[in-house]
Amino acid sequence: MLTFLKYLLQLILAPSSGWEDLSKADPDPDELARTGLYPLLGVAAATEFLAFAYLRHAELAQVLMRAVADFGAYFVSLFIARLIFELYLGRLTTNPPSQRSVQTVCVAGIGLMVLVQIIANCLPWNLVILKFLPVYVILILYKAMPLLGVKKDSELAYIGLSAAAIVAVPLFIYYLLYLLI
Repeated sequence: MLTFLKYLLQLILAPSSGWEDLSKADPDPDELARTGLYPLLGVAAATEFLAFAYLRHAELAQVLMRAVADFGAYFVSLFIARLIFELYLGRLTTNPPSQRSVQTVCVAGIGLMVLVQIIANCLPWNLVILKFLPVYVILILYKAMPLLGVKKDSELAYIGLSAAAIVAVPLFIYYLLYLLI
């Protein structure tokens, strides 16, 4: 998990060189998900229990449902993002993109979104600036274009695709589950 967090920190601090380092290291995306993303999802679900410290009338059932919503929304979103990229990314690249690099971008992007969720869970206030952190995730995903081989005239379409697959889908699923709770 520490290696995955190191990659995410590199992407946050310097997105271009972070993607370059990630492509040079060429980690196995399934291994990244298994040893990095899934434990991070567990941490995100566990941080929902901080509601007992912040909220006076927090109920166990509600906190448990929110923890399951955290884990479930981002877990399902990983597979939906992979599917969307598999279906549509080939139209935006010069050559068919490597499945390994596509899956790495999906795992890292969902990992960044999980970090945003962890930060939101750890803070007792509902800050407006936290709602804009997914925009920074989109900017980080923009810097992954050389890794995927996106054509110059397809940059805007790639941004829309990555924003929809990696940012909008998890947020939609999370808020849908949150509404149902």
